Parts: sequence; structure tokens; C-alpha cells
Amino acid sequence: MRIVKLSLGLAAALFGLTTIGCSEDEPAPAVTPQATTVVDVAVKAGNFTTLVAALKQTGLDQTLAGTGPFTVFAPTDEAFARLPAGVVASLDAATLTKILTYHVHPGKASASAIVGLSSAPTVQGEAIGIGIDAGTVYLNGTAKVVTTDLAAENGLIHVIDSVLLPPSIAFPGTVVDQLKSSPRFSTLVGAVVSAELATTLAGDNGGPGFTVFAPTDAAFKALGADLSTLDKAALSGILLYHVAGSKVPAATVVTLTSAPTLAGKDVAIAVKDGTVTLNGKAKVIQTDLKSSNGIVHVIDAVLTP
Repeated sequence: MRIVKLSLGLAAALFGLTTIGCSEDEPAPAVTPQATTVVDVAVKAGNFTTLVAALKQTGLDQTLAGTGPFTVFAPTDEAFARLPAGVVASLDAATLTKILTYHVHPGKASASAIVGLSSAPTVQGEAIGIGIDAGTVYLNGTAKVVTTDLAAENGLIHVIDSVLLPPSIAFPGTVVDQLKSSPRFSTLVGAVVSAELATTLAGDNGGPGFTVFAPTDAAFKALGADLSTLDKAALSGILLYHVAGSKVPAATVVTLTSAPTLAGKDVAIAVKDGTVTLNGKAKVIQTDLKSSNGIVHVIDAVLTP
């Protein structure tokens, strides 16, 4: 902790004290207010301590104190806590810098501007995908924008509930860890745990890994079925119908008409006007979320065998 010593003259200026050499009628010198930066706003908010610490560790707090303007998509402490334990501390400076700068758009993009975009460039260099589901904005299909337009003199902060990773960096964990990192998949994660599939999907499937077509919470809600009424076998059958037994990136998916699943039945694949649809109803709304043992593609409907 640094202890900053105030000179007597400065203390007088700040607190209205009289010092030797100053008459009581002499006005205190004016104090020029400092500009409020996006980092200042994050510090004052109180729920971005992990983010602020990481910015200071990499020196990016000084960068974000510049004139900008900057738009920061700021993960909360709770968002960082959803990552596997110890992950942030284990990152080298270069990787941490890439992740942090991926959360910064080089410009001032208000909420009203963002809803009109399908993607936004970042300081890191790779773009963030933007989508809207039932009036809610999601970034890369995983991070929900929960609060918008926190204003600073050099930009804006939009609060998000998950940490973003640029496409060039794989999630530092398994496909299950990746799903756990976003509240958007809480129903899916709960079902995986109930069906006792978490351990299976945390492995490497003997080398090939997995591809998970991950329905969102909204997708499960639209299904209208109570998963808790299903026995383990039935629930496992539905969940494994969303899993391919190898890593299948989007570039490969669009060349297929079907894909085998761990449930023993194929999922039909169709591509029209750039949109991939599974079984004629589930749209793929985000692709190629990479983890250590597989790939996640986000879908907007639950698949049934």
C-alpha cells in the first residue's frame, strides 16, 4: 500500500486550513478536477475488483486512462468466479492482455448503437459477435449484457455476466467448464449433472473429444417439458443427442447433411442463407466456442431424438 504524503500547502488547499504566508482572506488555490475514466467508474462500482486488478497487472489501466474513447464490456466479479479455480492467476501476461483487450471496443458504442450491430471490433483485433434474444443482448452467444451505458469522460461501460474469450484462445477447461462459465446454460448444466454425464464430458473421449450443440435456458423453457420428471436414462438420451463424439468445427458442419451423436441417432443438418439449422428447427446462433476437450455450438431449441 502506498502512503501519499500531502504537503502542508496542498492540505490547506484541500481542507481550507490557513498556513504560514497565507492571509485568511486569500482564496485557496483552485483544484483542477481529474477526468473520470472508465477504470475510475469500474473501481467506484465495486463489483469489478478482479477486472480492475487484472487491468493493473497488465498496465492496461493506464491505457484505459487515455483519451479514448473506449467501450468496455466489463465482466463482474461473479463472472470471473464462474471460471475454473485458479485460471486467471495462471495466465501469462500476454494471454491475459489478449483476453482483456478483447473486452474493449475502440470507440464509443452506446446500447442503442450496439443493438443494431451483428459484431463489433475490439482492441485485441478479433470481433465480438452480437445477438439479440427476446430483447436481451448477448455477446458471442454466452455473455448477457446486464447493464448498459455507465458513462465516463473517455467512454462507456456495459456490464456483462460472463468472461469473453477471443476465438483464437481456447477456453481453459472442458466443455462442461465452459458451459458453467455462462448463466445462459444453467438448465443444460443442471441436466448434465443430474444425468451423471459431467465426468464423461470432462474427458477426451479417447482422443477425438466432443462437440456439444448447447441449447440455451430459453430453449429449454420453450420446450415446455419438466426435465425433473425424466428418469436418468431418458434424460441421458436427450442430452447425448446433443453431443457428437469428435470435434466438429463450424467449417465442417456446413458441409454435412447429418452428424452422428452419442445417443446413436443422427442429427439432420441444413444450411440456408448462411444459417445452419438442426432437425429443421434448431438454429445455430453461435459457433466454435473452443475448450480443451471439444467445441460448443450454441442453439436456440432443444433437439429430441
